[in-house]
Amino acid sequence: MSLSRKNGFTLVELLVVIAIIGVLIALLLPAVQQAREAARRMQCTNHMKQLGLALHNYHDTYGAFPAISYDHEVNGGDEARHASWSWGTLILPQMEQGAAYDILAPSRPNRLHEAVNNATKLQVLQTPLTTWRCPSDTGPALNSHYKINDGSGTAANRKELATANYVGVNSAGDIDRSSTHNGIFVPGTNVQGNKRWVIAMRDILDGTSNTAMVGERAWMQSGVELGASVVFGHNGNSDIENGSDYANGFITVVGGGKPHVNTIDTCGAGCNDNDGRQGFSSMHPGGAQFLLGDGSVHFISENIDDNIGGATDSTYERLMNRYDGQPLGTY
Repeated sequence: MSLSRKNGFTLVELLVVIAIIGVLIALLLPAVQQAREAARRMQCTNHMKQLGLALHNYHDTYGAFPAISYDHEVNGGDEARHASWSWGTLILPQMEQGAAYDILAPSRPNRLHEAVNNATKLQVLQTPLTTWRCPSDTGPALNSHYKINDGSGTAANRKELATANYVGVNSAGDIDRSSTHNGIFVPGTNVQGNKRWVIAMRDILDGTSNTAMVGERAWMQSGVELGASVVFGHNGNSDIENGSDYANGFITVVGGGKPHVNTIDTCGAGCNDNDGRQGFSSMHPGGAQFLLGDGSVHFISENIDDNIGGATDSTYERLMNRYDGQPLGTY
């Protein structure tokens, strides 16, 4: 009588197969993650290109780019009570958000700190806008870092508005509200006894293809909350150069080139204002994306040639400065 024998895996063979599968998954997972990040980065590029197109269309309509914001009191603003509309609000019609713009009716007659008290307008202000978000960033839909005044002067009453990851370029150094700025985004109202002004194509003396216009800012990096940005506006009109205010003012909507790309220091004047909250950063490995004045988007390495502070004497600083008159070089 013959005995039939069933074929099957031995325990050793099964363990070998499991080990091989584990190795294959370990090799495949990073590739999948890289592919997903590449797709997110491409989507982020498209968002920034849409911003560039909107800014150019705004320029075609009004003869200049939008300013940082408007509605300030001459020679000062109240960081505890007042809030002003930003350049992000001004370009809503150019970003197919005309209906939202009409509801907000900025400055006709409400300022931002008044608009947040209107339920209909607040609903618009708290509606996330996908085009303003980098898909790689995991920050909240509403910005709890830079809350907006409601006019009462009570901090607990401040409102969280839609988060943005894109900020305008104000300066190659610290964010500055005075006439010493050298970026494309400037105060649109007389905030320091200077003048009311905006920047047009003719003012970008180094050429639009050599000048950064908008950059990324992450919500958080390595456990440090940088705060990203707010689409619609900011409190008061303080800056970093004159006031070292990292909680209010222009930092909410624009950035400066003094910190290196992806800096996470938050030590204020103690580290010579090399504070990541006022700079540019992203969750893309190794750098951040920038929209240039010509509408193109470029990835800038965090290792780009950069001398912090002082004169415009490095590639990164020259990229932020619209009129330094120096060759930009490769980056």
